[in-house]
Formats: sequence, C-alpha cells, structure tokens
Amino acid sequence: MNHFKKRFTIELGISLIIVIALLWGIFFFKGNISDYTRKIVLARNTFSAQTSRILDEASLAGQFNNETQNDLNALYNYIPLYDQLINLNQSLQTLATQYNLTYGFSFAGEAQKSGNTLGSVSFMLSLGGKSANDLLAFLSSIERFRYLHSIDSVSVKSGGGNYSMNLKGKVYYR
Repeated sequence: MNHFKKRFTIELGISLIIVIALLWGIFFFKGNISDYTRKIVLARNTFSAQTSRILDEASLAGQFNNETQNDLNALYNYIPLYDQLINLNQSLQTLATQYNLTYGFSFAGEAQKSGNTLGSVSFMLSLGGKSANDLLAFLSSIERFRYLHSIDSVSVKSGGGNYSMNLKGKVYYR
C-alpha cells in the first residue's frame, strides 16, 4: 500500500498543480481578455470614426472639384485667350452701334502675362451721340461686357446738341 499511497500522493499533487495552474491561467487571461476587449472596442470605434471622416472628406472633395470645375469653366469663358481678343474692336463696335453712337477705337498698349498674373490689352474708345442717355446706356452695357475688363477713365463732353465720351480701359487675357 505504501507504493499505492506514494503514487496516489504524486498524482494528486500533479493534479492539484495542474488545477491551480489552470485556475491561475483563467484568472490571468480573464483580466487580460477584458482589457484587450476594451482596446478592440476602442480601436473599432476609432476606425469607424476615421472611416466616416474619410468618406465625408471624399464627398466634400468631389463636390468641391465639381463646383471648382464649373467656376473654372466660367472663368475661362470670362477671361479669354490672347487670340480671342482679335475681335475686341468688332465686339465693342457692335455694342456702340446698338446705341446709335459714332465709334472710334485704338489700342493703347499691352501688358504681357507672367506667372500667375493675367495679361491685359489697353484700349481707348471715342464715342459720339445725340443723347447723353445713349452714352450712359452704352457705359452701363459695357459694365456687363463678356470679357474681364476694367474701365480706367471716362470723360463726357457736350456741345452743340451732341455728346462725346472718351473711355480708357483694359481687357484681361490668360
């Protein structure tokens, strides 16, 4: 029996050591599992928030690109190429003819485009008419001219029932 007790005690001791090791492992991993679970939940929430933010930014970028492209197309229509200014004289003359004005046009110089700045072509107009209202209507109409421009000076004179207007301005090109 001595051999049986010795073997039983050894196997009981080994079993107790295994049970104690298993219980220690369960308690150890239970604490770590809850810690890792919190980390996983936090990482999942962070990932979800970042994914949502990326989708929002992608949507805004697409919307911005569409609107920017529309605005850029409008600017390209409003700011002509240099070659498109070849008809500037005719366009202004057509406008003056609509208001029954005599018309004189001359180029007054050019500023070349460089880098991000637009180039410009300076011009001078001499207009004449029988009514100051026609000259003012022309001036109002030229404010809505189809190309980007600036009016540098305007002078109006009257004499003998006729009115004349001298106008200096620039048309910009890209």
